[in-house]
Amino acid sequence: MRRINSLLLPLLMGAGLLSLGLGSCGVSKQHTPAGLAEASDRYVVVLSLDGFRADYQGRAHTPNLDRMDAEGLSGRFRPSYPTLTFPNHYAMATGLYPNNHGLVGNEFWDERGAHYKLGDRAAVADPAFYKGEPLWNVVRRHGMKSASFYWVGSETTVGGHQPDRWKKFDDKVPYTDRADSVLAWLQLPEAERPRLLMWYIEEPDHTGHHESPESPKTLRMVEKMDSVVGYFRQRLAQLPLAHKVDFILVSDHGMASFDKSKAVNLADYLPLDSFEHVATGPFTHLYPKKGYTETAYRILKRVPHVEVYRKGELPQSLHFGSSPRIGELVVKADLGTQIYFSPRGIPAQSLAAGHGFDNKHEEMLAVFKAVGPDFEAGRRIAQPIPNITLYPLVCRLLGITPGKHDADPKLAERLIKK
Repeated sequence: MRRINSLLLPLLMGAGLLSLGLGSCGVSKQHTPAGLAEASDRYVVVLSLDGFRADYQGRAHTPNLDRMDAEGLSGRFRPSYPTLTFPNHYAMATGLYPNNHGLVGNEFWDERGAHYKLGDRAAVADPAFYKGEPLWNVVRRHGMKSASFYWVGSETTVGGHQPDRWKKFDDKVPYTDRADSVLAWLQLPEAERPRLLMWYIEEPDHTGHHESPESPKTLRMVEKMDSVVGYFRQRLAQLPLAHKVDFILVSDHGMASFDKSKAVNLADYLPLDSFEHVATGPFTHLYPKKGYTETAYRILKRVPHVEVYRKGELPQSLHFGSSPRIGELVVKADLGTQIYFSPRGIPAQSLAAGHGFDNKHEEMLAVFKAVGPDFEAGRRIAQPIPNITLYPLVCRLLGITPGKHDADPKLAERLIKK
């Protein structure tokens, strides 16, 4: 996928505010409430629109998204940290924080010294990088079929398996063609038909990076994505099994404009040859050579517009910092700050915006909507929902038992119509 080196809160339910605890959980027992169909009679379709910031809808003409709000559940997803594409898509697929599912960034080095980086086909297809039990494997474990059109992790054999149907990423495939494929999969003979279908579009992220989230061009792309959603839903409604399909719309993160006056070039403070590896951007982590960690830490404490942490000392709210794949030092950029490590100086040409920042920022919040037989019409969730909640939610809808995950299954249950 094209990408750049990029708490559980209260839920407002009806008239009351329910406090929901934050923490890890293992396999949860499944209960089938009244009104929730048998597992064999349900389908779940999940679409991710990359970089669709939660407030885009209110700033553009989006009749199809507005219709989803009227007909189903709407809210916002809080991405996991770091707020990057691959870590968050795989977090949604596994219910695990990036610290636990293996993809700790869009670029990192693992225990073997192997290098994971977007755009490296061999690395993306290496199953050793991926941990957890993704949704398509859970579906397989329960004797059902699944399909993926570009979801992160589906291009390799995680735990020895892939979705029954999957596609190798190609950004030249038109968006409506992707929708048509998903619709065709829903019309396969019942024995071959996937119960879970996950698909992905790389916009409005790409436009947002180059034009900024404030640009009219980005909002026009938001409107184009709205039209794709409308195209899919209109044709889905014509299928005989439409009344059995829950359609969930998500995004992996938001987008924030860069302030070039706050850009940081670590090469102005540190020698590049003092590090084994570096991965830069709004989320930066460094792998110092032996004996240099504390020296680098002291220097970085004085650098403006960033915060530096030893990897085991990041704020607990981020659920990040214990994986052996994370560099010994994590440099967290202030919102709007882009970090470089460039001995030749900051490039004259750079992106207008990015993500990877602390997930507490409103600019990082992502869209979340759900419509179908198991969601209440017109219901709005006021507080952001951790995006790892998608995992137990999908399992709940399909009546299947999830693998080990970090989400709160009680929260997922409360999202479903009673």
